[in-house]
Amino acid sequence: MSLSTYEKASVIIKSRFIKGNQKRFNDYVNYMDRDEAKDPTDFSMYNNYMSDERKATSLFTSENSELSEDKKDRLKEAFKLSQERGSILWQDVVSFDNQWLEDHGMLDRRTGSLDENRLKDITRLAMKDMLHKGNINNNPVWSGAIHYNTDNVHIHLATVELSPDGNARGKRKLKTLENMKSVFVNKIMDRSKEHEQINDIIRNKIVNDKKQHKTFGTFNRTFKKDFLEIYRALPENRRYWNYGYEKINHIKPKLNQLIKDYMEKNYKVEYQNFEDRLDKEVEVIRKAYGEGDHHRYKDYKQNKIDDLYKRMGNAFLKEMIDYDKKVTEFGKGNQKYTPKMKQVKKNYAFHQMKYGVGRLIYSELNNNKNQAAYERLQKDIEREGSL
Repeated sequence: MSLSTYEKASVIIKSRFIKGNQKRFNDYVNYMDRDEAKDPTDFSMYNNYMSDERKATSLFTSENSELSEDKKDRLKEAFKLSQERGSILWQDVVSFDNQWLEDHGMLDRRTGSLDENRLKDITRLAMKDMLHKGNINNNPVWSGAIHYNTDNVHIHLATVELSPDGNARGKRKLKTLENMKSVFVNKIMDRSKEHEQINDIIRNKIVNDKKQHKTFGTFNRTFKKDFLEIYRALPENRRYWNYGYEKINHIKPKLNQLIKDYMEKNYKVEYQNFEDRLDKEVEVIRKAYGEGDHHRYKDYKQNKIDDLYKRMGNAFLKEMIDYDKKVTEFGKGNQKYTPKMKQVKKNYAFHQMKYGVGRLIYSELNNNKNQAAYERLQKDIEREGSL
């Protein structure tokens, strides 16, 4: 037998299992629907406790929200058959903080009214996820009941396999139970609107707006210098000019600093709003999952910040790709273009950075002095090589 517990959270899952050859499995079936069961921790009388109308709603399953006597009998037969075939009996208790349920519109403690239908539907989604990720897939059958007899609303669940193959493990992976818990948390809280607002800040108010304002058109000399320094350090193959590629890891610190400075100058208010909303979500997640589940709320904020930097990084890199194409076209359009000119764009960018050239290559591309510009560029390259 194994027991797993999540403590100090708005949603707590307690989980254990019984092997088919254990007496407790047989007791579970024999005591189904009897009145003697009193202790919710006594798993030998578990299903009796589940269906006691003085404490709980009627049993429900993946397909039925209430079970008639005939369906209860068929459920008992299914559990007996699964035991005879050597199935494991998985038993779960999902407990909720009542104030948290009330905060999210599931419970009215003044009237004792609980949105049972919604909670049952959410349970079905959580069980479907648990069965899939726990590899409990040999004709699984489960039953559940919502209980009110303690300070916390809770759900008792029992699961067996009608066609066990002997390979099932009683102890499920921690990740499987964490995911099961996440379904309850996410579906009850429904923070989709808040998450949409956070994503809107990332994608529209910052990233898409940046795409509309090119570096050379809106930034001062400091940003142009940083832009060109990063551009010059990029690998020759543009295919790697993507924030996710390891081949540009060497320029990411400089790129991240450019992104940070850019947002500080141009989107200070939007970014502060972004961080404030993230901090609020962190507190909501922390309250739901508990202090012990640090990664749930700590990772959320960092993951969103990382997403913003990735999108901003790719926006800058896309601009560098466009810049590189224009520089390359400039070189290839000249009759004197030679293999040596493969490095022209990097050297030209370097001279813009080092010597503070005021006019950028865009102005050269749009006049009738390409030949003269090319010759000046050649001289610059040769002079740089002699330094």
